[in-house]
Amino acid sequence: MSWNWISSSHPISDIRDWSNTQRLEIRPDFQRREVWSDAAKVMLMDTILRNIPMPKLFFQAVVRNADTYRIVIDGQQRIKAILAFLHDGFVLGEPYSGQFLNYKFSALPQTIQEEFLSYRIDVNEIRNASDDIVRDIYSRVNKYTFALNKQELRRADYPGEFLRLSELFAEENFFEDARIFTLANSKRMGDVEYVSELLASLLSGPQEKKETLDAFYQRFAEWESADKDAVSTRFRSILADLNQIFDPIAFPLSKSRFRQKADFYSLFAAINDCHLAGGILNAHSLDLLREDLRFLNENIEPQSRAKLLSEYAVKCVSQGNTLGSRTWRRDFLKFFLHSGYFHAPPPQNGIEYFRDILLDGYQEQDMCPAQELTCPVCNRDYRDYFSKDNAFLTWPITSLGYQLQNAVFVHRACKEAARTGFFVWDDEVARNSDDTPNQNV
Repeated sequence: MSWNWISSSHPISDIRDWSNTQRLEIRPDFQRREVWSDAAKVMLMDTILRNIPMPKLFFQAVVRNADTYRIVIDGQQRIKAILAFLHDGFVLGEPYSGQFLNYKFSALPQTIQEEFLSYRIDVNEIRNASDDIVRDIYSRVNKYTFALNKQELRRADYPGEFLRLSELFAEENFFEDARIFTLANSKRMGDVEYVSELLASLLSGPQEKKETLDAFYQRFAEWESADKDAVSTRFRSILADLNQIFDPIAFPLSKSRFRQKADFYSLFAAINDCHLAGGILNAHSLDLLREDLRFLNENIEPQSRAKLLSEYAVKCVSQGNTLGSRTWRRDFLKFFLHSGYFHAPPPQNGIEYFRDILLDGYQEQDMCPAQELTCPVCNRDYRDYFSKDNAFLTWPITSLGYQLQNAVFVHRACKEAARTGFFVWDDEVARNSDDTPNQNV
């Protein structure tokens, strides 16, 4: 006898009865292990209570001693969740938000219980099929259907304010103009997931990969309007600053390395830190800041002679989304943003970073900014012998900005003479302080 398909629909009460009479085999040996979260189970019950259709179930029907037994081909997790709820195995907890919050099935009003048991599920049932045919069907159902990715599951598991805000910002024209997302990202909600990571960084700083995202979705499913609006304002203010920093013609974000997700995350977090410290973007120093970012764009690569630029490049690729790499890149970029937000030289460790990049860069003239190779105080050429031991990095006190591009080396022997026109720091301060250096004039 040849095998054949029967399409029908059954109320949940039928599935309950098949299970109670042990005529339902939920997990044959080829089925996957259960992987559903508690939230996914709860939201399936919400789907049933709202009378929203769910995808079909697939069964194999076999007759034994004149009774029909059904073996689940596809849908075991849905069936197990339904049966567990009918036996009071869990309550309608978060992210459910309806009138029956924290109810077990037995606590639901009688009319609601009856409606739940009457909910009909479409079923495809195969009869007279061998085990080989059933295995082939199982393989086809799962192989040629797109599995939900992590973000698509979050959308089902954790509806709420954090999701809504992530989806709202993912639609911002800024991201399309900057080409942050590909079409494939957007189709599978990768854009929403990435924006969620940016929001999480505003709330709690850089995070370890995407491992904490579920916690943010749960914690901020309900979000006080004032708090949510404050975070929204911060998010938009960062995008506004980025629109100012990147010239759409001369240096568009969409054509720079900073459109890459690892770089953008770090730059976004660095600007946020500047805002939190009270910094305001200074329009008068934007040209110098752009030159520094253009320099980074052109010279960050694993093979760079400048060890710090090489390290940055490696931290974007190797373990690029780890907490350590994200934090290091954020702090590195903050040194370049410092002058633009605080109109002061960077903190001492930032000056040392600038110095090391320039010293490494002088070995490769094509990479190095166009710094003067003579001391601006004594006008002596120090091209062949200057080093961190006999020269220090500084800026004229009249500078509009204090970036890598306009920094100068001054002989340590000229330090006293330099005090009238340059920022000068005592050696012990330079060695020990992480604060922004004081001007000694």
